[in-house]
Amino acid sequence: MTRRQRLCALPLFLQAVLFLLYYYTPESVIPGNMLHWKILDTRVHTSSSSIGLEEAGNGQNEADVTKEDNDQRSMSPGSSIGKTSPLKKFKSYARHIPNKKVAQEKFLADQAAVQAIPTEAPGWVYNKTAADLFRKGIVSDSRFANGSFVVTQGLPINFGLTPHTKPSKKFDRPEVTKNFSKESPFKTRHFSTCSVVGNGGILKGSSCGKEIDASEFVFRINMAPMGDNYMMDIGNKTNLITMNPSMIKYRYTNKKQKLLNVKALMHDLSVYGDSYLLIWALLSGHNTRRPGNVLQALKENNATNQVIIPFPYVTTSMTSFWKENGLEAQRPSTGLILVGLATQICEEVRLYGFWPFHADRSNRRLTEHYYDNSLPTQVHSVPDEFRQLQRLHNTGVLCLTTHACQ
Repeated sequence: MTRRQRLCALPLFLQAVLFLLYYYTPESVIPGNMLHWKILDTRVHTSSSSIGLEEAGNGQNEADVTKEDNDQRSMSPGSSIGKTSPLKKFKSYARHIPNKKVAQEKFLADQAAVQAIPTEAPGWVYNKTAADLFRKGIVSDSRFANGSFVVTQGLPINFGLTPHTKPSKKFDRPEVTKNFSKESPFKTRHFSTCSVVGNGGILKGSSCGKEIDASEFVFRINMAPMGDNYMMDIGNKTNLITMNPSMIKYRYTNKKQKLLNVKALMHDLSVYGDSYLLIWALLSGHNTRRPGNVLQALKENNATNQVIIPFPYVTTSMTSFWKENGLEAQRPSTGLILVGLATQICEEVRLYGFWPFHADRSNRRLTEHYYDNSLPTQVHSVPDEFRQLQRLHNTGVLCLTTHACQ
């Protein structure tokens, strides 16, 4: 090996050594064997967006109900009207797409990182005891557990509305909840199987679409693009889609007039059928108006999408839970919070597209998302989140898919 080759190889060698220095040892989240997982926190960018932050919308990278009830909020094949607008047309989003050199460097660095990751336990079997323990732990107040995590009308003053950040007087007024539903749509509904679809590039070429659609209820993250060119890998069914308040600003609000572009919003929502639209509102005083505008626009256009907003208390409880169990980040990602909500209304939760690396276990090069390579603007502990998900998989709480589907 020449001197120049040794110098080129040195940075990659040093980075790989970092992954061998530490092991995760805090108290377990739920009962079960612990995976010895090296700390992978050296990535500057991650594949998950933080709830309520002004950044591009992306997720890491979700009584018995009859099938007829589920089909009322699913998107049947061929029912999509057009496609979602390409995100790269928005300057605030497109500027985070790396050039070829940076993309290559990330791929090489993640190749080394992936080698330090243990594979998930084979032959996954659902562990109801461990899953029930996790459900109770992640939402500490039983009043918000199961399907009662949705804000509704007629609440006592400030009941569950304390936000993550500084409380706002807006939460003291009944007007905040006057347009919400009278009862949580999930209060008496429970699903046997659910798919939570992340936006990770590992979905591309996975052929997981049919497996995803086979679940009774399908969660998708942050208005992720859909269409015929993705259907084989991500499926065509959507029961719930999330939206960050920041996305309303950069995708659907006119900067000069500050008016909501209702036509664009309705067009993009059409690909998700009549799914629930979950907006992470009420997390702080400054992001309550935009979700209200969306709700009003949907009503005026007779849209079938029901807007639901989770209690800020619930997301705060989940944030505290993950911090207590070793997650080193200001907040969990949208994807991790959605997984927690899914466990409240689903028996078996199956995850797809949760892979925070630009390389897979076969050294195949991946993009940040299955639809583009735009990097988020904030730093999160997504590799650490992935480690937590591996633990939950290994103990039967949920099923994490990181390979191609049959």
